[in-house]
Amino acid sequence: MPIENENPLVIPAEAEKTLSQIWVSSLNVNVPTASDGSLYLQLRPCDAATGEIADEEYAKGLHLSFWEVISEVPEAAAAMQSVFDAVPAIEAFYDAKMAPPEPEPQPEPEPVEEEEEEEEEEEEDEETLATDEE
Repeated sequence: MPIENENPLVIPAEAEKTLSQIWVSSLNVNVPTASDGSLYLQLRPCDAATGEIADEEYAKGLHLSFWEVISEVPEAAAAMQSVFDAVPAIEAFYDAKMAPPEPEPQPEPEPVEEEEEEEEEEEEDEETLATDEE
């Protein structure tokens, strides 16, 4: 039962908009076998100039048989062939992104000169002698 509101809500009218392009907001291809597959597209009106994409309430969903589309729509067959041709490059791109980063090269330790080694050995010998004499 409606009750009168002392402070009514006023919602301003929105200006009319024309969205003359289509945005493919979802593209799903599922082809488990060479004879079975589905294609789903969600199309939403958009305006490329402003970047506005209509809400989902204005979306159009297309659920189709993948193989029927490929056999009946030459542009779809050509597009899918392009996707298949790109798979090796896409896989290489993916593998490169997933590879662990190369470890940073560590500086080589500086070689110890033989003279320094001999001096260190002499110092150790002197210390040993001093300890033995005590």
